[in-house]
Amino acid sequence: MSRRILLLAGLILLSALPASLAWQGAFAGPASAANATVANKYLSCSYPKGAPGKYIPNARSWQEQGFTQEIRGIDISVWQHPNGKPIDFARLKSDFDISFVIIKSSDGGMRGNDNAKKWFPIDSAAAKAQGLIVGGYHYALPGNMDPNTITDAKLQAKRAVEQVNGAPIGDLPLTLDIEELPCGWTITRLATWTSAFLEEAQRISGRTPIVYANGSFIARLEDAGASDLARYPLWLAKWGPKLGTDPSENRIWKNNWTIWQFTADGDIDAVPSNTTDLNVFNGTPEEFQSFINQ
Repeated sequence: MSRRILLLAGLILLSALPASLAWQGAFAGPASAANATVANKYLSCSYPKGAPGKYIPNARSWQEQGFTQEIRGIDISVWQHPNGKPIDFARLKSDFDISFVIIKSSDGGMRGNDNAKKWFPIDSAAAKAQGLIVGGYHYALPGNMDPNTITDAKLQAKRAVEQVNGAPIGDLPLTLDIEELPCGWTITRLATWTSAFLEEAQRISGRTPIVYANGSFIARLEDAGASDLARYPLWLAKWGPKLGTDPSENRIWKNNWTIWQFTADGDIDAVPSNTTDLNVFNGTPEEFQSFINQ
């Protein structure tokens, strides 16, 4: 996910966590609406202001977290390509026993979206060539494409589905990465935006999207009465070696998580970046196959 989450890690730790051609024709709308962004600079008020606390590194591997038999995955974006260096997906599979890779495929802004449009096709093709399961995630910037809450959510959902090639069966479903609260928005408005995005993405793709959120956002969404989000699979971001193999996130989803990002400090030398987000799927190999085929 975005490295900004690392910059805010101290605050996140305190509050919740021990813490990127066929389809273009099918989904193209008016260029002025689909590609435009709100003129003002995007301002996020996701977390309280103040100096971050001391950052405590988390697990560097699945073994350090306590996993022994798990379905492993990583998530990547432009940040895993310093100086344009490629990822060695063959080694990810052979040396690290990776089963799936979730790649930033779209963004609610312009620069982030340009990076996603560049790297998602490259990384997804390279991962699939090694037999890895891929998925895409949309980094949400609520309110950035249109000042109307519902219109903006639908525009971002349309962009997200288009750039993940429709999230076809056999890939992981599209993920909505929700970790930005625009300045001036209430959490209730964000919950409305989130539901509108997910409903539109499901309508267009025909598949139930995944929600990526950390414990802080889950708590705030619960306060906003967004219990209906429990019908979407949860990709939980919650870091800390002391959690062991159970994140114990009991809000909204009642610990019924599908994917768990348990660290942002993974040491994977097949990836050029200094650190990599590590994940596990909550289920058996048979359940994983069933999930990607529904």
